[in-house]
Amino acid sequence: MPPSISYTIAMPRPQTHLYEVTLTIRASAGPTLDVALPVWTPGSYMVREYARHVQEFAATADGRALPWRKLDKSTWRIEANNAAAISISYKVYANELSVRTSHLDATHGYFNPATVCMYVPGRTAEPAAVRVITPDGWHVTTGLQPEGDSDDERSFVAQDYDELVDSPFECGTHRLLRFDVGGIPHDIALWGHGNEDADRIVADTQKIVVAARDIFGGLPYARYTFIVHLSSDRGGGLEHRNSVTMLINRWSFQPYRTYERYLQLTAHEFFHVWNVKRIRAAPLGPFDYSRENYTRQLWAMEGVTEYYTDLLLLRAGMITPERYRELLADGIAALQSQPGRALQSLEQSSFDAWIKFYRADENTPNSAISYYLKGALVALLLDLEIRQRTASERSLDDVLRYLYRTYPIDGPGIPEDGGYRAAVEAVVASATTPGDARSFATFFERYVAGTDELDYDRALGYAGLRLDWSHERRPEADRPPVWLGLKLKTENGRTKVGTVLTNGPAFLAGIAAGDELLALDGYRTSEDDLNARLAERRPGDSVLLTLFRREELMAIPVTLAAAPPDKLALRPLDKPTTEQRQLYLRWIGAELTGAAPS
Repeated sequence: MPPSISYTIAMPRPQTHLYEVTLTIRASAGPTLDVALPVWTPGSYMVREYARHVQEFAATADGRALPWRKLDKSTWRIEANNAAAISISYKVYANELSVRTSHLDATHGYFNPATVCMYVPGRTAEPAAVRVITPDGWHVTTGLQPEGDSDDERSFVAQDYDELVDSPFECGTHRLLRFDVGGIPHDIALWGHGNEDADRIVADTQKIVVAARDIFGGLPYARYTFIVHLSSDRGGGLEHRNSVTMLINRWSFQPYRTYERYLQLTAHEFFHVWNVKRIRAAPLGPFDYSRENYTRQLWAMEGVTEYYTDLLLLRAGMITPERYRELLADGIAALQSQPGRALQSLEQSSFDAWIKFYRADENTPNSAISYYLKGALVALLLDLEIRQRTASERSLDDVLRYLYRTYPIDGPGIPEDGGYRAAVEAVVASATTPGDARSFATFFERYVAGTDELDYDRALGYAGLRLDWSHERRPEADRPPVWLGLKLKTENGRTKVGTVLTNGPAFLAGIAAGDELLALDGYRTSEDDLNARLAERRPGDSVLLTLFRREELMAIPVTLAAAPPDKLALRPLDKPTTEQRQLYLRWIGAELTGAAPS
């Protein structure tokens, strides 16, 4: 028997950017029927108000028009009059090319079902059928299963609305690249062109899939789909159960360092197959699509995934151990440059993602941290701490496997109160070595719930590494570098202050974000000129900054301070112990060679 809820999604005039949707609902007998469109999509934790793009809504039963009215911003109530079946039609304007929205033009049609498929509140657990009607010559790629035994490549079925929302569609003349891992097919739908090498993309993507599979011992899906958009727009990715959408700058594939960022995005999003989509915080499913779904565990969902991003590339042989240490060092330096790390905890950052993470402003570095960045570094410390306490018998890999077994996709998810910590403690307790105290309460209190400085020296010391801090810009002679504590940007040829860090001299002097910088000590200056002149100064020197603030000319003296170190290298100890060498080898998968720092 076909599902009682079905969608037909057509794009007869793609140049108008309008999807034409028909939603048919059977077994709906009752005086009224409500339908709604999500206000957000899983994996992107911000209310985006998709209903603002809906137009020409109508409802009929047996050919008769039915009255309707809106109850709120995203809910429509239809006077059903006890009709056994109701047909609802509407159009959705789709002209935003991003992984979180939908896009339709003469070249292709891409849609996230959350942006175009309305649902019936209270009936999201029911199966749903989807029929896609495209222009001639276009084909359809999605992670959803085809409907029935038909060879029809345009009819699909979802087990429930959550699966439907988790299955984006790419329609058009895109290239379709394919590979298998353990007999399981993987498709890469590639839209657009740039400097990509299709064969290289296939080979490297396959390596990433294998490296992730080896952590968990298998792949949890029957097939997987990568949707890759090549464009001049900024990039990004959004994970789904058995698919992903990635927006990539078309010129990202050469040289290798820019290609490396593509590989990192691929590794990050693919690791979400397990972490987020199957290992999930309790509030992240089943979803409430009408409002925010709060959790204090986004750091574990995104930060832990970010930690494994570069580990996957290392394990797949795509980066060297030396490069891996460079990437870790860059992350540590980035977090340590943000005063907000002393104000916002990982739990707070996770909880407030809905109002902060996607809405960064000039004060964000002073007041907040990224649960991606700090979450990855806390995962690093946690991994090394587990390895140290168990003599390398256990690791964060074991914690993820434990969570995967304990909290299946159809279960309740990881409890908000202590669930992740309990998993870590259970894994450590399962080791045969006695190790240190098995409680991780202090670790989680300091680094997850609290804002204590991360103890990199202790954790990396377990692996025989030390932190070597220096300055990116070294002045000539023996002068210590100075700084103003601000970040500049160029707008319409004007040099403006983008951010003023609260731990810097400019903040103490009263410089503000948005100020237009004109001169240093009476001489016109640009960002490059400013850096060159500051390299001639010493801590304690005073400079005069001339600027416009809301068109008012101002001159503000600033006393320069010593610049904090901003460049980090992780170097092997000269004489690491046997235990340090062993831990490093099991963590990185390479021999630790002690050497004097260069």
